[in-house]
Amino acid sequence: MLLGKYLEALVRASAKVRSPAYKTTAILLGTAVFFLIVPFLLFLAGYVIEKHLIASRARFLETAFALMCVIVGIVFAGLAVFTQVRIGKGTPVPIAPPQKLIVTGPYRLCRNPIQLGANLYYLGVGTYFGSLGIGVLMFILGLILGSSYHRFVEEKELALKFGAEYEEYKKSTPFLIPKFKG
Repeated sequence: MLLGKYLEALVRASAKVRSPAYKTTAILLGTAVFFLIVPFLLFLAGYVIEKHLIASRARFLETAFALMCVIVGIVFAGLAVFTQVRIGKGTPVPIAPPQKLIVTGPYRLCRNPIQLGANLYYLGVGTYFGSLGIGVLMFILGLILGSSYHRFVEEKELALKFGAEYEEYKKSTPFLIPKFKG
């Protein structure tokens, strides 16, 4: 009912012939409304909603995500270290490395499960103590540094140490992103 009356008024108003000064004033007022007043009101509404409704829930979700990343990262890296000690008869430390090539456990999913676990841990720690943005930056920086070391140092060492066996493993197993085999 009210909408119908409003539409009728708009149609009547649009039928009138307006002067150039009237049109200029209408354009200026319309511009002020749609480029200043409406954005201000939308920003204000968004700010109030975000501040009072979303922020606390978003931080709760960030915290839950962070804790999940920390736990998954520690478990994944821990399993990889355990596998190095138990099966490889060595450690992740370059001066006491595994004595045999490990292709089982988390190493059947990717060639660098410790780095993957550590990067998830960094993502979680950065998100928990800072923000999701800080966590993502820590993840990316850890990814760049860790991947550089693994690509340019560790892979060459493993190729020298284990030869064709490592090259075959390298061909069939992804570098970092796990491949879940059926």
